[in-house]
Amino acid sequence: MKKLFLVFIILLASAGLILAEGTQEGAAAGEYPTKPIQIIVPWGAGGRTDINARMFASVAPKYLGQPVVVVNKAGGGSVIGGDYVAKAKPDGYTLLAITPGTNVFPVIFKKAPYGTYDFDPIGQIGSSTMAIASKPDRPWKNVQELIAYTKANPGKVTYACVALKAPQLGFLRWADKAGLKFKHVPVGNDAEAVEAALGGHVDIAMTSSVATIISHVNANKLNALIVFSEKRDANLSDTPTAVETGYAVVASPFTGLAGPKGMPKEVLNKLRTVFRQVIEDPDFLKVMKRIGESISPKFGDEFYAVWKNDFEGYSDIVRKMGFVK
Repeated sequence: MKKLFLVFIILLASAGLILAEGTQEGAAAGEYPTKPIQIIVPWGAGGRTDINARMFASVAPKYLGQPVVVVNKAGGGSVIGGDYVAKAKPDGYTLLAITPGTNVFPVIFKKAPYGTYDFDPIGQIGSSTMAIASKPDRPWKNVQELIAYTKANPGKVTYACVALKAPQLGFLRWADKAGLKFKHVPVGNDAEAVEAALGGHVDIAMTSSVATIISHVNANKLNALIVFSEKRDANLSDTPTAVETGYAVVASPFTGLAGPKGMPKEVLNKLRTVFRQVIEDPDFLKVMKRIGESISPKFGDEFYAVWKNDFEGYSDIVRKMGFVK
């Protein structure tokens, strides 16, 4: 009888301990945050991702009640920073400034020690509008004429863009659905693609942002033919989207925030609430507008759907084109 009583006491004590631990965890989540939060930028300082993260970090303390510090962990094509966050303690104190260059492309090309979904999505800050443009002297004036010409001349129309990144893979997704064959001319960046088109060295420039072509379009030096965003870009209101023209391709490189997979629900909800508050904050909107960044927010599961669209769409075209086995 004594033994049974002792066992009962031990079990009761254990249950009390578990309950106490659970209560402490709940309290910790409820009190979150109690110390500074880090946003890891997996690229060098000064780039678009870094600037977006720093602008967010400058406003977030107003709603979090704690400092937010941006830390650059560049290297490995952003994989070093991505891996650091994927393996960090999922307590909400280590976040990632995330782009397709961290959780989509390295995974597709088997260059990352983590998966696309090894992060909890907080929200998308913005996305850039990818577009194709050509000189007005080409044999087409709009995308329908380009499609007709390319079908009649398979493999003859040349396009310039960065290889095996969002511009080329987005372009190929569209070309594949449209049943078109082009000839790729690789360049180092968007500016080189635009210069190649302006100089008549290629027929088409495919760029990751309309910012690189808008001045040339306004000066009638380039025709914007199609964009790959969900809806028309305000800067190119007369230019149709791929979806509008009958091809279900949405390819818009995103910038946003995520954390390690498995953050407590209360912590994740707090971060998502604060994310929305920052995105709607007049000071944040003002500074983002001043630096020329457009805001296209998505929250939580909506942001997760963007990852899914990108990962599945780009994986499919990468396999079809034989870029990976």
